[in-house]
Amino acid sequence: MEKRKMTSRHTPFEQLYKSYYPKLVAYAVLFLKNDEAHDAVQEVFLDLLERKDKKWDEAHLNAYLYKAVQNKCVDAIRRKTVKDQYVTAAGKRILQMESEYFYSSRNEIEDALMSRELQELIDTAIETLPPKGKQIVKLYFEHEKTAKEIASLLDISRSTVENHIYTCIRALRQKLAKFLT
Repeated sequence: MEKRKMTSRHTPFEQLYKSYYPKLVAYAVLFLKNDEAHDAVQEVFLDLLERKDKKWDEAHLNAYLYKAVQNKCVDAIRRKTVKDQYVTAAGKRILQMESEYFYSSRNEIEDALMSRELQELIDTAIETLPPKGKQIVKLYFEHEKTAKEIASLLDISRSTVENHIYTCIRALRQKLAKFLT
């Protein structure tokens, strides 16, 4: 039996690939993660393979390949940046929608109940005030009258109205202190 001698029958493209691939991947790793670097270099070689003119200018090939890899890396970085921005924006929107869906209606109900309960407590506390104080506080808070308007309505001085308001508010704060914290 005759031993056949293995000859190198690589195409020029295969020789080019074997020669440049490791160097170009090492260069691409400066920009991208390892897997992404391999992908970028493979894309460059695919582009080169798909070129209509299969002739490569050996003098400029080195510069062309490195520049092509650099451009692929920049493109990959841009795509990743856009994707990350989109994911971040979408994530924020999802969290906002989730918050509105799950918590807003419950909070509205809780707020309404607490508001109603607090209003009942305030009304009960107002009822314990002296008659003149109760009247002034209701005119001031419920009917939104000014001290001057209340003084005119009740035919008393403005300072008397202001004193009643101050005294009543202080008394209400004391009665409602445990609920206001």
